[in-house]
Amino acid sequence: MNSVWALLASIALIRTTLSNYLPEKLRLYISARFEEWTRRFNTDETMVFKDYQSSKMNQLFQAANLYPGESLPTISIPRVTVEKTENVRNLTFSMEKNTEMIDVYENIPMKWKYFSEYSQGMSKHEIRWYELSFHKEYKSLVTKCYLPYILERANKIKERNRVVQLHTAAHDFWTPKPVIIQHPMTFETLAMDGNLKKELVEDLDRFMNSKEYYQQIGKVWKRGYLLYGPPGIGKSSLIAAMANHLNFDIYNLNLSAVSSDFVLQNLLLSTANRSILVIEDIDCSIKFQNRESGIEQPIKYQQQNKVTLSGLLNFFDGILSCCGEGKILVATTNYKDRIDPALLRAGRMDMHIYLTYCTFSAFKQLALRYLEISDHSLFHHIQKLLPKVKVSPAEVAGELMKTRDPKASIEGLIKHLEEKVNLIADGNSEVSPKHHSSLSQTSNCQVHESSISLPLACNGASMDNVKSSGPKPDVSVKSKLTADGEGDNNFEKTDLVRDRSSGHNILQVIEDMEKELLSYKEAIIALQKKLCRTLNKLAEIKATI
Repeated sequence: MNSVWALLASIALIRTTLSNYLPEKLRLYISARFEEWTRRFNTDETMVFKDYQSSKMNQLFQAANLYPGESLPTISIPRVTVEKTENVRNLTFSMEKNTEMIDVYENIPMKWKYFSEYSQGMSKHEIRWYELSFHKEYKSLVTKCYLPYILERANKIKERNRVVQLHTAAHDFWTPKPVIIQHPMTFETLAMDGNLKKELVEDLDRFMNSKEYYQQIGKVWKRGYLLYGPPGIGKSSLIAAMANHLNFDIYNLNLSAVSSDFVLQNLLLSTANRSILVIEDIDCSIKFQNRESGIEQPIKYQQQNKVTLSGLLNFFDGILSCCGEGKILVATTNYKDRIDPALLRAGRMDMHIYLTYCTFSAFKQLALRYLEISDHSLFHHIQKLLPKVKVSPAEVAGELMKTRDPKASIEGLIKHLEEKVNLIADGNSEVSPKHHSSLSQTSNCQVHESSISLPLACNGASMDNVKSSGPKPDVSVKSKLTADGEGDNNFEKTDLVRDRSSGHNILQVIEDMEKELLSYKEAIIALQKKLCRTLNKLAEIKATI
């Protein structure tokens, strides 16, 4: 024991003597040679991952912050840091400073150490870093396999733990503080056609697992969906189910609030990877003309459009759409035929999903969810009534929620559907409030069949006073028209019986109604053309004054 102490004292004396009497350059040379000599006997190698590298966050440090934490709850170490914030789904575990843990990768031990200290000087800040130690013969395995594995696992942990958030655009930028979405809708609870739901889920899963395939074929890893159909049938609920299924944030974009194509491009660039960009009611957001209609848009509206059709097309699949990966674009509309076909082609809208009123398949899903039954003796009554009425899944769900007793609930729904059928039979078919007003009461009149926007305020105007080159409609024939130009497909049997009793042939009545509808359409189109020319002339005269 005395000899050991004597040896240590000798080493300390030699070190002091070298420091005091040898030149600095010679001391550094001797120290370097000594470290090189001792390194030959050391079998371990260490990698250091600092928190910041060149003022930017080090991705390997972030991955090391997440990856070891997944194993911490199952191993025994003295101290563990546990956190839970509102932006994270689950508890997060991390190493306490100056602690270590052992990870095993392909039967090879990997030692992790975490360090933290504060810098010296006036502006003190925390410096953090991880050290990874392993046998030096596995250096190639660590750099080529282990580190990429850590990055991939960390990304999966991050995606699994994050909550879905809603981002909205304001003043040409996304709001800095997104709102956490707590919408409970999932594909398991969403009531829609079973085959359509299965097809959509498979398409989403196939897209998420096809990153390498998209790179292989040279395509941008993105996907577009068009949701169209009558209002109030669950388009927004479907978007929420898609976001919860993929665990993607939602970026909700109102095109009418975007000031220019340049701002639109910047908004696209600032959306995060693996997110859903939603443009609701794309046909109503801004006044794009359908170029296939053959009618020129008035100069007045051309000047009002802040975002152009060209800008929107480039937004969908231009060069800027290549920035980022895993992005999904969802556009919704009530009227697909009002959208320019260029926006609908593959590559922009890859899958068109038609959402209609509640079907019997959707009703059975609702009954299973709300009443916990898959079949009932009264189901066949529902199956007969649903095709006769226009009722949304939400309306059916509202009826089923009134009581938990299956029989009473289904009987209440049957009564509700029968009342709607009787209304149709009495000539009072319910129409969506959005479409219930007449042409003379609508401030932005639109013809659904030809996808033309009428550029005049129709408040207080009477169609009887409009002169056109087309044939004047026969107003003596009573026709049930909605504001969007669609006829009532459920015209009543009582009317047909009344016509038959008065000597009119049913086919003749139908032909007369068809002629009347066509005359209305021709008159409105002629009026549209004339008004467009008049507005253009007025704009030219105004410009010269």
